[in-house]
Amino acid sequence: MARRVTYQIFDMPDGRFSVTVTIEPNKTMVRTGFATQNDASDWVDGLRDIMAALGAPVSLANPEYPESLPLNEVLAFIRKVSTETD
Repeated sequence: MARRVTYQIFDMPDGRFSVTVTIEPNKTMVRTGFATQNDASDWVDGLRDIMAALGAPVSLANPEYPESLPLNEVLAFIRKVSTETD
């Protein structure tokens, strides 16, 4: 059975980009060091080709945010939410 694969591109604090990929149910990998968002997107396109051959579709993890997400803001939000629920 093909597993669902999701990805998200993040803006890193150093100005580069990273891609986080999750293969359901619980395997997450991070590819870092892309100089541009286009480089990261090209890498995702290659991943999409490979996974299509395996019958595993690749989709954006957060479709409401089609562009890269600023990692610092995401981490700040996660920290805020986790302290509110503790």
